[in-house]
Amino acid sequence: MIFGTSCASKKIIDAPTSFQGECLQGLSFEESREEFEIEELKAEKPWMDKLDDKSIDMAIALNLVDELESYLNGELSETKKLDLKMHILSRVMRMDLEINALMSAIDCEEEKAEQLATFLDRSLRKRERNLTVAAIVIGATVGVSQGVSVAANDEVGDWLDYFGILGGLTEVILGITILRMENNVDIEHPKNVLRDVYEGDSRPSYFPPSVWYYFNSERNNEENVSLKNQLIKRWEAYNLNYSGMSVMLDDGGIYTSDLLKIRSEMLDQVESQIALINKDLLHFLTRIESY
Repeated sequence: MIFGTSCASKKIIDAPTSFQGECLQGLSFEESREEFEIEELKAEKPWMDKLDDKSIDMAIALNLVDELESYLNGELSETKKLDLKMHILSRVMRMDLEINALMSAIDCEEEKAEQLATFLDRSLRKRERNLTVAAIVIGATVGVSQGVSVAANDEVGDWLDYFGILGGLTEVILGITILRMENNVDIEHPKNVLRDVYEGDSRPSYFPPSVWYYFNSERNNEENVSLKNQLIKRWEAYNLNYSGMSVMLDDGGIYTSDLLKIRSEMLDQVESQIALINKDLLHFLTRIESY
């Protein structure tokens, strides 16, 4: 009886609205990785000594190696140099827009996960409150009945004891049910940002090529560890060691409130890691404007 009640306390509901919905709609980039490999070969030139590794890697991501060679060699007229600088600035602005568009899409999923977790918590608290009230009423009814019977010197024999035992067992069952109570939700996320970052070697269509290249590059920091791998190491240390985490890297499944909160936290970490590229973009622009 207790077992059946405890199992029934785990309730699975469908998400009230589409989980992904509009978040990743409209983000699709079809350019290939090969163009960055070509740019990497072009980057091995003496004039690149004027730039640090971070700026060179950003030039590769922006596909601006040839343009920078012309810009930095000092042989252009002021007019042509200004035109070339405007071209470089337009590439930088485009990448900045791509970064912000991607961050907005990830933030959308993050907020939805947090909102759904709050919905589950609120629904669970309502069920807990109802059962708690029921347990209090049952306990009070049993206590009052026994008290009245004793005060009236009723001779009800063993029935009063049986009634007290039944009331006590009911309170125990309700208490265990409250402790084991859990609301779960079934959601789908076929475009899984966490999986694409953790397992993906090829670029997802919604990831801008320049951003994906820089996110995976190991040459833009002193540790020679890519932004992606830095993030994955933190996930493996702090996030992916909990039970039930396999759903995070699947097309969807059953989520508890805690799992939704962890998903929201991991999406926030992806967003923050991508935002660091803007810092390096500013560094690149500052270096270029100094010439």
